[in-house]
Amino acid sequence: MPHMMEHTFSDPAAFELPPDLRHLRDECLSLHKAPKGSLPEQTVAVADAWSQHADDEPWAIWKARRFAARLESLPVPLSPSEIVIGKPGLTSGELSGDLATRVETAQKTLESMPNDPGGDTGHFHPDYAAMFRRGVGGTLEEIQRRCGDTSGPGKIVFYDSCEIAMQAFSDFILRLSGDCESMVETDSAHADTWKNLARVCRNIATKPPATFHEAIQLMNLILLAAWYAEDHSQANYGRMDQTLRSYYEADLAKGDITQREAFELICCLFIQQNRMHWPGGAVGVIVGGLDAHGDDVTNDLTYICLMARLATHLVYPTVGVAWHEETPAELMDFSMKMLASGIGDPAFFNDPVISEGLRRHGVSEADSHYFMNSTCVEIKVAGASNIWVACPYFNCTEPLLEAMQRESEGTISPAGDFEELLDRVKTGLAKRPTDAAKWCNDVWDQRTRTGLQPFADCLISDCLERGLDIDHGGARYHWVEHSWVGLANLVDSLTAVRHFVYETGRMTLAEFYAVLAGNYEGHEALKREIETALPKYGTDTAEVDELAKNIAHFLMDTTESNEIGGHRYVPGFFCWVMHNELGSRTMATPDGRLATWPLADGAGPAQGRETNGPTAAILSTTTWEHQQALGGLVFNAKFTRSFMANHENHAALRSMIETYLLRGGFEIQVNVVDNADLLAAQKHPDKYRDLVVRVAGYSDYFVNLAENIQNEVIARSEFNVV
Repeated sequence: MPHMMEHTFSDPAAFELPPDLRHLRDECLSLHKAPKGSLPEQTVAVADAWSQHADDEPWAIWKARRFAARLESLPVPLSPSEIVIGKPGLTSGELSGDLATRVETAQKTLESMPNDPGGDTGHFHPDYAAMFRRGVGGTLEEIQRRCGDTSGPGKIVFYDSCEIAMQAFSDFILRLSGDCESMVETDSAHADTWKNLARVCRNIATKPPATFHEAIQLMNLILLAAWYAEDHSQANYGRMDQTLRSYYEADLAKGDITQREAFELICCLFIQQNRMHWPGGAVGVIVGGLDAHGDDVTNDLTYICLMARLATHLVYPTVGVAWHEETPAELMDFSMKMLASGIGDPAFFNDPVISEGLRRHGVSEADSHYFMNSTCVEIKVAGASNIWVACPYFNCTEPLLEAMQRESEGTISPAGDFEELLDRVKTGLAKRPTDAAKWCNDVWDQRTRTGLQPFADCLISDCLERGLDIDHGGARYHWVEHSWVGLANLVDSLTAVRHFVYETGRMTLAEFYAVLAGNYEGHEALKREIETALPKYGTDTAEVDELAKNIAHFLMDTTESNEIGGHRYVPGFFCWVMHNELGSRTMATPDGRLATWPLADGAGPAQGRETNGPTAAILSTTTWEHQQALGGLVFNAKFTRSFMANHENHAALRSMIETYLLRGGFEIQVNVVDNADLLAAQKHPDKYRDLVVRVAGYSDYFVNLAENIQNEVIARSEFNVV
């Protein structure tokens, strides 16, 4: 049995933001009302650097110079009350004067630069443990030791590019140290804080972090540089309760830090994340889970990360718990208290299921538990992966609608029975990942020539060891993930078609298609019958669940029959906001869904169809295996505030969540919010600025969501009983 780690909190919910951090938090919330600004200084700097590029300059060296130019020109304003520095100085509004002229000239210069090859660079997780161990200076020393390696083509250029990038990062941190020293006079009220931050930055610019504060500060600056100098725009903090633990415990033992001070540092870190990233995306942290030896890792920082999420109550980052059967009861109970607050965190990721899926995909036992949700729920091995996610999202209902249309138009003969129609639908489904894999493979190949990411190469195992760029296969693990959207709509639509066309013969497939083309106008009775009389996915109905299992396994197997860059294509079942985007372009479907309405919000039932309660929805969703779905799988549930106000119901919700996970569920997330509040937020958005809801794998401010998504969240079944 895994060993249980002890923590020392008497009341994990006791800490609140101090006034200074509360001010920073509220300032950040206000900034999120406006569009994200730009960085015109970087445009000018990159153009200047590009003007010095010659045709014989290796592309890796150019990319390193580009990184250095962007980092050197990145404005990093400092604010009173910060205890962790590092946020971009974004310019808002239209440019004017000399700067506008310089940017216009720079943009013309950059027109001669090759277009970005595409693919994913954003879903990125540095190997913090290795970086903390080596430090910036130690990483430079390792690069310099390897610079003479001529054992493979291009290695000298590779290491030269890494040296340029890492030296630029060191110089960047030293620049910020000087800026902090300048703040001692400017902000005398916080002079001691600025002196300490100057010392912290000066140390980590060359040496490994020696304290918890130094590790936290280096973590934030790594992300700032990754986001704003090399386009890793959704890089995240990862498994913080593991990577930071040794620093925290050492400082705690020496009396150099308290629990509250550690909490405040992480709160400031989380606030800075919201200054890097505007609403609409996703950034994640996972705590808890198992280590490489099968031991539970729960510790003080597990709770501190959760508490910081609760206290800051901003859109980023979401915090998930890596659950396993020996997850401490205390952690689960505290998680229920968090959910009752309405923040939507933590989500629960199934450690045994996900780690098994990773091992099936060639990941080592030791690495398989050290996974990270890339942003929403897409899975990668933390610190060792080059994973493209959501490439792309596929609409599950399209092949059925296409088959119905073709039969209606007479371009194919009518299907003789339901099985023949299902085969046609599967053929259409299979074409999607095959076509996408070919496109992704072409981009993957192009990235080896005009991609390259020298800063990432210093941060991802095993690029430095192999002497290979991340786009040349340097990372330990690399593959591409996509996501199927609208599984429940397809299953319920096929159930309706089977009933009306092939079992009762009440209409032909062409006649049914005509009803859909008219958006059920004049056929409202049929729509009501579909919605109320037919069995649905999510109601624990055997015939429907068997169909869902058949289709889900087909989708995963047909995805993995394709390769990109020599690696299996990886399936998923989540949608971010794409259930709305795809739904807005989709006509009415045979499940009673009207044209333009969002598709189902994950791997569970479609909105409002959990008519037999949440447990039945769980039973349906777990009739098929989830291990293959490393591309991400979401199950959403929604409960009323009054339900969670009764503490006895916390145990019932915990039992429901654990039932889902014990049955092999991949991930589950819970909204605790009343529809009355959501409706009020639609009418009075300024009064609900920090109302955060779980959407479909990520969280967002409800008032920032598109109206169609707001209505979709409202339409989800609202439970007040498990």
